Amino acid sequence: MIDLSVLIAEDEALVRQGIVALIEDSVGEITECSDGEEALNLLKNRPFDLALLDIGLPRRTGIDILAELRRREMNIKVIILTGDTNSYAPASIYEAGADAFLYKTAEAENFLEIFKAVAKGRPVGSRPADVGSNARSVAELRDQLTPRELQIVKLIVEGSSNRDVAGSLCISEHTVRKHREHINQKLDVHSPASLAAFAIKASLV
Repeated sequence: MIDLSVLIAEDEALVRQGIVALIEDSVGEITECSDGEEALNLLKNRPFDLALLDIGLPRRTGIDILAELRRREMNIKVIILTGDTNSYAPASIYEAGADAFLYKTAEAENFLEIFKAVAKGRPVGSRPADVGSNARSVAELRDQLTPRELQIVKLIVEGSSNRDVAGSLCISEHTVRKHREHINQKLDVHSPASLAAFAIKASLV
């Protein structure tokens, strides 16, 4: 057994219960929740060693929570989970600061192997180069964005939908979508996780 305090933040009860059954004999304490806001509050107020975060949690996404933990420099290991095998690339999740990235379709044996590796502090997967490091620095990339685009990046990474962003900035959803297209082109990012990685490195969150 590894003496760890673990948080499982997953909104699908069956998946959450399956993870608990898989790891309960390997760790000291397990706490469960199904909501991103609750997960973040728990992580900020209780001493967890490791968090398993579903990328699609309601209210605050797993990537949003990860960004907040890394911004605060909290020493918590994070494994990001997703059932969507098409929208998220592992490289972009690692860029955002995750210790591991697992699809919910993973075999139980593989899941447990990676979980134990992260718990023991062993590296998992290959970490990609920093955003923009192959051509331009993060500062140079940030300088390409307008103040409005920087506002939108921050809101998106914090979990706001296009509608939420439009309401916060008093602009139309169409305008938000056009801004997002320009942001993606300027930064050469193609996923929410890559955008989160840029936001963390650029100190936007």
